Amino acid sequence: MPAKLVVGILLTMGCANALAQPLIDTLNIDLAATTRYYFEETASPQINIDDLAYGARGEIQAAHRFGPIKLDGKLFAQWDSADDNRRYTDIRQAKVSGRWGNISVAGGIDTFFWGVSESINLVNVINQSDIRESLDTKVKQGQVFASLSYRLDAGELGVYFIPTFTARDFPLRPAYGLPISEQNTFEDNKEDGGIAARGLFYIDDVEFAIGYFSGTRRDPLLIPSQQTKQLIPYYIQTENLLFDAVYLTDSLTYKWEFKTGRELERGFVASNIGIEYPLYVFADTIQDLVVITEYVFDDRGERAESHGQNDLFIGTKFEFAENAAQIRLLYSYDFDYASQYAELSCQYRLSDYLRIKAKVMGVLSASQDDRRLYALKNEEFAKFSLHYAF
Repeated sequence: MPAKLVVGILLTMGCANALAQPLIDTLNIDLAATTRYYFEETASPQINIDDLAYGARGEIQAAHRFGPIKLDGKLFAQWDSADDNRRYTDIRQAKVSGRWGNISVAGGIDTFFWGVSESINLVNVINQSDIRESLDTKVKQGQVFASLSYRLDAGELGVYFIPTFTARDFPLRPAYGLPISEQNTFEDNKEDGGIAARGLFYIDDVEFAIGYFSGTRRDPLLIPSQQTKQLIPYYIQTENLLFDAVYLTDSLTYKWEFKTGRELERGFVASNIGIEYPLYVFADTIQDLVVITEYVFDDRGERAESHGQNDLFIGTKFEFAENAAQIRLLYSYDFDYASQYAELSCQYRLSDYLRIKAKVMGVLSASQDDRRLYALKNEEFAKFSLHYAF
């Protein structure tokens, strides 16, 4: 039985036992009906999947505290009418943690978020991305871990032991030109989760973090196989030095993520630097209107972990004051290949319990030399979900 499943079962049982007691700290449930529509047929003839699919998803999150000890659990499940790969469950969180003075200890399963950027989070390296749920890699699967942290006067230091590695699960669509093989390969046959460390610091209007990671890279290289007519995921070893920072001023927010290290016996540098600028011209109808500009550079080229290699990202996010509708728009342009990508997402709250979510993603243009986006040129889709949360 996989280690992650064993740990998840044990800690989930602990959470369930705690919740059975008279006092329940928090319990949140989110149930949703979903639909997904692809505007074009896939360019991969081996993949036969309907243009329109419907499904359901659910998420339950609970927490309970015993003095300095806290139990947290979060379980996610999804079902899809057209894609077997989108019928799955994942333990996003099942951890026990405790704090004694300035020292914190935690272990189990958790999802971590490192980074500050809106487009691509270069330093968010611990968890595997759940691209069955979201193609932008911001939704993460649970990761088995153990950690030790020390709280400073203005920050925190932490070390992380990651004993297991979870390979990425690919849906049938969006398709990448060829079907993805279920057989994974690893550099030097190493399949380790890795080790990590991170220091987070606050100085006046600046928040910054310095981190380190060494282990199996979460994003695989997709190697074409002439024999099987498939793409075979190849997971390489990576060693990273990480940095991210936010600087707040009265009118602008400056953000920067930076990563350097070694992969395949070669050094690399990747950076995402951005600015957020708030606008107040429509203050009567629009709240929290922010214009976003980010530039992503990655000298690994085709080995990069995203399509951002020499790309400019422009976007905005805001919400309407009257109906609590939230909008987010992001557009990218690749200076090397002139490829263009865009996504629009929105959320509208119908009541205290009901809300609607929608997202449209599309590759507007892509050169054959831009392999990541060119493989997705026929994979534009729209998805819609109706959520009941309590």
